[in-house]
Amino acid sequence: MLAIRRLMNNRRRILVLTLSFGSGHVRAARTVAESIRRRAPGADVRVVDALAQCRALFRAGYAWPYWAMVRYAPTLWDRFFAARVARKDQNTAPEWAFRWGCAKVFEMIAQFDPETIVATEVAACEMAAMAKRARLTRALIVSVITDYEAEPVWIKSEVDCYAVADESVHEQLCGWGAPVEKIVTCGIPIAESFSARQKDNGSATRARYHIKDDAPLVLLMGGGMGPTRMDRVANHLSASGEAIHIIAITGHDARVRRRLARVKVAPPVSLRVLGWTDDVAALMRAATVLVTKPGGLTTTEAAHCALPIVAFDAIPGPEERNAAKLVEAGACLMTSGARATAAAVLTLLRDTRLRQEMAACAEGLARRDAAAEVARLALGEDLREHKAVGQVAVSAWGERLEGVA
Repeated sequence: MLAIRRLMNNRRRILVLTLSFGSGHVRAARTVAESIRRRAPGADVRVVDALAQCRALFRAGYAWPYWAMVRYAPTLWDRFFAARVARKDQNTAPEWAFRWGCAKVFEMIAQFDPETIVATEVAACEMAAMAKRARLTRALIVSVITDYEAEPVWIKSEVDCYAVADESVHEQLCGWGAPVEKIVTCGIPIAESFSARQKDNGSATRARYHIKDDAPLVLLMGGGMGPTRMDRVANHLSASGEAIHIIAITGHDARVRRRLARVKVAPPVSLRVLGWTDDVAALMRAATVLVTKPGGLTTTEAAHCALPIVAFDAIPGPEERNAAKLVEAGACLMTSGARATAAAVLTLLRDTRLRQEMAACAEGLARRDAAAEVARLALGEDLREHKAVGQVAVSAWGERLEGVA
């Protein structure tokens, strides 16, 4: 019995902490967790959405103002975010608000006693650092930034490693004081199902969605929780008279789904509206063009599927930088307004050579080992190359084993 107890105590305990501002942070958390489980099958890996565990009053004061600004006053959010960066703010809310509003999360951290906390959202990074300062945990903290832009709030002395999308984010963090040896440029972690290496010409997917001809498939997405003007884009595409199959994915945004249901289409245009679906990877591999709000996860998934992108309705801040990164790489057309978005889609559909060039550029952005790299960091395997981090990890894990023995 003692041997079994020691074995259970020695199981690797990994907490992947996130906040569900849209679906991207949650998808990244789940992807990282899956990659850790594949690499360490015996590990106890838990994914926690702090917003799902918080008090209603905290959610009302912390999350709802954000959604109100990005939905109804994006210019106000732009100014708010820019000011936060310019001031080099160290937090997104007072520490007391997190400790009271997310008390269950801090209790869980203390009880679970993770070896590593992986944070896939900026407030998750803040909470992990708070827990470490309060000595609720000695965990290694790995912060995973899932956009091509960061902000100073990510910089915490308690963080042991930053996994970032590209060199521009690396430079940002260094400019704000993050030690260079703590930063690993590995890309944005996405699920294996999006790998463009999979041989799939999309015929099975098209058949599953009852597409019987060879007309182009336009995949229209708005993020897991919006907000977008997907219905207006669909209206303009429908009015074009082009032979197009449109599949619109609205995620959890019921309002957008209702609006899309009212869009009038007639042959040669078809429109199918989906809510939340796990079939996105197959649809991306079958699609001709992706029209989307440029979230970090969605655009990275498209790059792995070698799918040209038309970006619209970018949220000011990181999403605008995501779109700019793709445009610079030649993988994306950035548009403003539903009419211009539809026009860009039609341009791509009529220009095979441009689509092929953009597809090649998109695939060139793909970093296929990002999830595995984050898993290695979470398990302490890659930290020898980053001495300052490695010493912390080895010391913390060694102390744990001594305590068990």
